[in-house]
Amino acid sequence: MRVHELETPAVLIDLDVMERNLARMAEYCRRHGLALRPHTKTHKIPELAHRQMASGASGITVAKLGEAEVMIQAGLTDVLIAYPIVGREKAARLAALAERASLTVSLDSEEAARDISRSAQERGVRVGLLVELDIGFRRCGVQRPDEAVTLARLIHDLPNVDFRGLMFYPGHFMVPEPERRQLLEDANTRLRRFYDAFERAGLSIGVVSGGSTPTAFISHEFLGVTEIRPGMYIFNDRTMVGLGVARPEDCALSILVTVVSTSVSGRAIVDGGSKTFSTDRYRAGDGRGFGLVREDPEAEVEALSEEHGHLDISRSSRRYRVGERLTIIPNHVCTVMNLHDEVYGIRGDQVEAVWRVAARGRVR
Repeated sequence: MRVHELETPAVLIDLDVMERNLARMAEYCRRHGLALRPHTKTHKIPELAHRQMASGASGITVAKLGEAEVMIQAGLTDVLIAYPIVGREKAARLAALAERASLTVSLDSEEAARDISRSAQERGVRVGLLVELDIGFRRCGVQRPDEAVTLARLIHDLPNVDFRGLMFYPGHFMVPEPERRQLLEDANTRLRRFYDAFERAGLSIGVVSGGSTPTAFISHEFLGVTEIRPGMYIFNDRTMVGLGVARPEDCALSILVTVVSTSVSGRAIVDGGSKTFSTDRYRAGDGRGFGLVREDPEAEVEALSEEHGHLDISRSSRRYRVGERLTIIPNHVCTVMNLHDEVYGIRGDQVEAVWRVAARGRVR
């Protein structure tokens, strides 16, 4: 099948670009002695997780139990769930998975640790735990070194769980490069306080899991980090380009759409709206728009209805016609993937693969 034969809207994955992105990240990690544990919430496709493993990853990361179930069913057996597992039902599901895979979970509360320990003991399995730290993002993570030490000691004392180390997520680094540099100094100061507290307490730290796509290539500058969890690097998106993390030619994912109307002066309407692109805002520059039109940088994806993409072409010198096709790089690839049942791996004009987004909607 060729690309022009696909019905639109369709999510396209440029295989040459994706493979280059995978190789680049794997080589960076090898060069700096970092374990690579990519976050598969970006693509939600087991086949792509296997490709990441084949290119040098030591394991994978997921956000939710449902994602872990899909990946483990597909034969991926070293999984970090970078999300607190809270409640008896979820802890029981986790323990069942631990019979089939090596599992680690990040958490920041006694309640989560006790839930996991209880279910693991009932099932006769062991689960690794990472204490999550807040280094400035203010989402999850203990904020004080003494809290982290207390939680680690509790984990040591609980049955059927193992304290494996620490985790943090630098989500507040989603800013231009000069600001990321300033944040790095503060993050390392915070990390040093945690490490010093663990040293005083006589607690060894086996793993320090950090990183993200915006910070991926400065990960070795985070104090003590042993593994990183970038997700979007496999595809990249418009926001990553705007933040200077990637170039347009590093964006493997785009959405193929058809122009369905040009009746309104200065506007072109395409057949992909919020149910195709999501409404995630552009987190760089002026914050405007919902995607980058590859064929016409002067066009702005100005608004999204449910099924309509509104292009402002008033500043464009390009002539638009009904029926023509465009490819648009979305603001945020992760939410796009969760909207689609299948995506197409292409090389040139040839469709080489059709992948089902197997973990789509697995938010429990």
